Amino acid sequence: MKIAQIVSSDGHISEIPGKLEGGDILQARFSFVDVSDYICGALQEQKPFLFSARSGNTQLGIKTDLLSPDTLPQINGREVHLDGKVENLNPLLGDVLGQFKIGDEIGRLVVMDPELRIHDVRHYLHKRLFVGRSSGKGRYDGFQIKRERDSLTGKESDYILADLEPYQYCFESDAINESSVNEVIKKGRMALTKIRSRVPLDLHKATLSPGNLFIGAIKISLGDIYGIIDAVTEPETNGIEHLPARVLDPFRTFRDRQVELFHFGKEKVPLHQVKVRVRFFRAENPLTVPLSKHKVKYGYRLYDLLTTGDVSSLFDFVEDDSLGMILNKNNFSQIANAKDALGRAQLEIIRNAVQKSTIRHPENIQLTERHSDFAQTLEKLSVLGGINSRVFIGDRFPSTEVIDTLRRSGVRTFLINMEDPAFADDYIKQMLKLTHAATSGCEFLRYDAATDKLYSFYHGCFMEPDDRERFDLVRYWFAFYGSHTNEADNRLTIDLINKLALSFGNEMGIVHGGGPGLMKEANDLARQHNIMSIGVAINLEGEQQTSLTTCDGLIKYREGLRLSRQDHLQKLSNLPVINTGGYGTAEELCITITSMKIHENPLAPIILLDQDNLWGHTQQQVAAIAGKNYGPAFVPYLVKSCRDADTAHAELLRFCQNPDAWYEENHITASSVERARNKSERIRKNMFNQDSIEVFNTPYQNTK
Repeated sequence: MKIAQIVSSDGHISEIPGKLEGGDILQARFSFVDVSDYICGALQEQKPFLFSARSGNTQLGIKTDLLSPDTLPQINGREVHLDGKVENLNPLLGDVLGQFKIGDEIGRLVVMDPELRIHDVRHYLHKRLFVGRSSGKGRYDGFQIKRERDSLTGKESDYILADLEPYQYCFESDAINESSVNEVIKKGRMALTKIRSRVPLDLHKATLSPGNLFIGAIKISLGDIYGIIDAVTEPETNGIEHLPARVLDPFRTFRDRQVELFHFGKEKVPLHQVKVRVRFFRAENPLTVPLSKHKVKYGYRLYDLLTTGDVSSLFDFVEDDSLGMILNKNNFSQIANAKDALGRAQLEIIRNAVQKSTIRHPENIQLTERHSDFAQTLEKLSVLGGINSRVFIGDRFPSTEVIDTLRRSGVRTFLINMEDPAFADDYIKQMLKLTHAATSGCEFLRYDAATDKLYSFYHGCFMEPDDRERFDLVRYWFAFYGSHTNEADNRLTIDLINKLALSFGNEMGIVHGGGPGLMKEANDLARQHNIMSIGVAINLEGEQQTSLTTCDGLIKYREGLRLSRQDHLQKLSNLPVINTGGYGTAEELCITITSMKIHENPLAPIILLDQDNLWGHTQQQVAAIAGKNYGPAFVPYLVKSCRDADTAHAELLRFCQNPDAWYEENHITASSVERARNKSERIRKNMFNQDSIEVFNTPYQNTK
């Protein structure tokens, strides 16, 4: 059978007769236009349905519901009208009901079709449904599977009881004002971050009192199925109900899903006893890519859903005279350029464009035949969810002020069409912070029309999304420094990379300056061995150093930021190799030594590939400095001059296989080693936000 969509598009308030007598409750009419034939037919057949309120409103503590349990929908062609009510359950909001206006989004219609109910939840568990907390490989706790008899079909059917997560969202009373509350009502739940904070919670000690509101979460991820949260939590005798934002969307529900509970009972209830009941229904699969366990658990993003041809069609729709375009699932709006691009008016124009993109107008936007590709792309993006569902599309990377304005307005994905961008140091640091911070989760994407490739910013550089996993596998990042000129002999470096690749495989990665000469040769060789190659380039076209475009990962600094670029190279790598080179290579060698001297890099052999003894005087100088106590005594022992690739390979292998023995052999004290491990790991995590940093505190076991 064809599986129909059981959830309608958003409805809006079409009438507000006023407040009901005897209470602070607003009466309103909810209208839904262009409702599918299936939903209209199901409602006429009196199949079970619910009105699911807008989640941003319920997370404020606003209960939007049918006027009475007996309210029936009024169907007029493809329009559905419901008599409803809006009630404020949050005393901090004041007279919030006066802020609701005709035209405000209000929620969706959901048909709980018993013929589409999933009866055997276990068939979907860990494939299309992930619920609870991971307690080991393939094991999850924090939920129970229960059975009940469906009252309409008589079939035994599963449902899930999910535990609450150990944190809650608390409102900041000093941050709440009429403007901030209205922003949530008009723009949605993204604006909630301004008025509340997430705080940890001991569920075994916390209680929910009668008349109180609790905003928490359950851990659940969905693939191509719907979840419907039941209004009543268990145990039912507690009198705790879930507010009406009760739909868990396919694909767009992943990781933690917020729940909004209100205590209508009479006794305090320990929160560890509260269980959220969820039933599941089949859904039409809108994806054009295979269902993936990893994506179900962590969410689909733009690059998962689109081909590069789809991405190209998005840019075709950006108007030539606009700053860019905001895409919000099936809705979009252009951002006009202000006369003063740096003025506050430009920021206000951006806010207005974002707000326009979030409003579901009663009439659908009609695309012409010329935009058929764009319309198909919008359909693919309909499953984007969470913080990545709104996209800024433009032809240049916006200023940090524009990014902050967009981000505060709920836009977290930035898709830019640029062939070879160069960035300021603070811009790269901003992207790092926003991309990997848990509370931000932004996505910076770059489309290169010349190569027809889409790149994603990941831990400090742009790479194709599929290369993220390869990047995470790398344990040893070898930094190769050397000359960009044709005069330099790079044969030793080539021999060494060949040997290292056989020993370390995909746990080895190469970092280089992203330019010609040694950098290009190292990069080309890495690609032959399928080793991850990262280029950290700089705009030096005036010095005949064009940046590479064939690196697996690339970031390019603007002209004049030589030291910032070098700092990036130092902090990404942990095993430096210095080839024969010129003045720039000499500077890189000195910076490498200094970084280890002040414990900003983990202590490791500094390999000098020095067939002609070019760096002999440098070694003598380092030894003289240590001899006069001008620097740490351990530094000369780090610098290893190697006349051939076999010697360098053996030194590096011996070090990685047993770092502690290598330190002892080279008279490097345990206190210096430990200090460098702790400091360098802290600095690298702060800069790149990587989960795992190699500081040589465990031996390498899997050498070939």
